[in-house]
Amino acid sequence: MVAIAILGIALLGLLGLQHQSMQSVIRAQQSTHASMLAQAVMTEAELERFPDLGHTGGNFESSFPGEFPDFRWQRDVAASGMFPDVRKVKVVIYYGPKLSQSFALIEFLHSPIPPETNGAPGAAP
Repeated sequence: MVAIAILGIALLGLLGLQHQSMQSVIRAQQSTHASMLAQAVMTEAELERFPDLGHTGGNFESSFPGEFPDFRWQRDVAASGMFPDVRKVKVVIYYGPKLSQSFALIEFLHSPIPPETNGAPGAAP
């Protein structure tokens, strides 16, 4: 009887470890999905070459129907503050229970159109 009680306690501990392991796998999988989705949104910004300033957001239903129902994205495009031909693009992916977790990705994109020189010294005529 004592041996069965000890075995039961040991199995209960192992079951708890299994649960923690599964939770870790789920968190890692969600984090991986969030980083992949952030890169997908950033790639769209890169394809725009020099995205317009502002805030946009949405879900992934049109790109990946039914695959990521608990993931949302936001993209903020702001002027760099120092260089007029550089934009700061920040992509944030919200996920998890009640969208309580997030993953952020930031890039600076340079305008493909050269800035006007306006007769600056050393400029070609």
